[in-house]
Amino acid sequence: MTVEAAAAQDFDAVLAAPDDPDLNLDFARRAADAGDLNGAAGALERVLIADPNRHAARLLYAVILYRLDDLQGARDQLDLLEPVTLTPLQRAEATRYRARIERSRSTTRFSGSLSAAVTYEEDAAGALTTQFDSIVPPPVSEEGSAAVVAARFTATHDLGGAPGYAVFGSVGGYDRSTFDNIDGDVRRGDIEAGLSYTGRLNSWNISAVARTLDLLGDPYMREVGAKARVSWRTSNATTLTVSGEAASQTFDEPAVDAVALIIGGDRDGWRYDVNVGLTHRLDARSSMGVSAGWQAKEADYEPFGYSGPGVQARYDTATRRGQYLAISGGVQWLEYDAPDPVFIGVGAPAREDVRSWARVAVGAPISAFTATGATGDWRQDVGVEGALTYGTRDSLAPLADYDSWGAELRLTWRFGAAN
Repeated sequence: MTVEAAAAQDFDAVLAAPDDPDLNLDFARRAADAGDLNGAAGALERVLIADPNRHAARLLYAVILYRLDDLQGARDQLDLLEPVTLTPLQRAEATRYRARIERSRSTTRFSGSLSAAVTYEEDAAGALTTQFDSIVPPPVSEEGSAAVVAARFTATHDLGGAPGYAVFGSVGGYDRSTFDNIDGDVRRGDIEAGLSYTGRLNSWNISAVARTLDLLGDPYMREVGAKARVSWRTSNATTLTVSGEAASQTFDEPAVDAVALIIGGDRDGWRYDVNVGLTHRLDARSSMGVSAGWQAKEADYEPFGYSGPGVQARYDTATRRGQYLAISGGVQWLEYDAPDPVFIGVGAPAREDVRSWARVAVGAPISAFTATGATGDWRQDVGVEGALTYGTRDSLAPLADYDSWGAELRLTWRFGAAN
């Protein structure tokens, strides 16, 4: 039976007995699971008219209204639950959503994430060289592991008198420290500030961004630029997104800088990215997305410049308790602007790369491991994730190809208004 036919059958049953609270409650749960929040809200209204003391139904109604962005309606329902007796879990959930509503209603909001992970890579040495196009001889394949810490903090402030408009700022950091003798330490940092708009069916943001990258303990690249993103919700389940970025890159590469005057330049130059993506919600807990884009890199030394298309795809699904499966991957095709007689070799053709990656992750909030599957406290904000990764780069000779499997074990804490 198709989802549409099942939904029609359920609705026909409700129409036949509109005053049956149990039937309406069952329909509301099914509708919420299918992503039909308006249908769920209507059914819950009928339940509460017939039986105002169904506190669990009222709590579910408040959550549905919150998801529909009816914050005042959700708050009114939670106010009605204040004097009544709830189970400890129901009370915790009511408190949790009340805090979410207050954060959403605030003109200034803060959110962020902090994660710590242990990673393993089958060819850690090769991954480092190929990821950053370092000018060193092809490394011997060597496995390695590392500790990774990442953090991001975002602040958003609504503009008074301009509904939907807000200014925002974000700062992020990443640190990868190897355990083995492979010198593969990587540190990244970025800061971003801009203006955003959120409407009923569309949203956009524009911002300035600055990034820094340290490789093997030394400065490697600095980047300053601007980015923009526009999204249109074409239906309740489908969103179209267009994004772009332009950034000026400055590299610190002693091997290149030493001969820059002789060869006529270095890797410094502008980088451009344009992407078009489509996200579709399959049901209340599953979604998929695809995107296609074009990347171009200019460089003072022409053989360092490149351009080419890329595609990415992802699929996410979760259970009622919060356990999830996330599958993602992508392929990028790059053609470099000219042959490189200095660093690759005289007579070698212009470089061509095919780079691909894939990741399969499973995870869950800590609360999913309790008997009820929910706790209403910090355990719903902290999650554990395990992942398998794969990366490859096929290049024209004499450049070495790269092919490696990896694994990650990650602990993440998400907090604030966006949680």
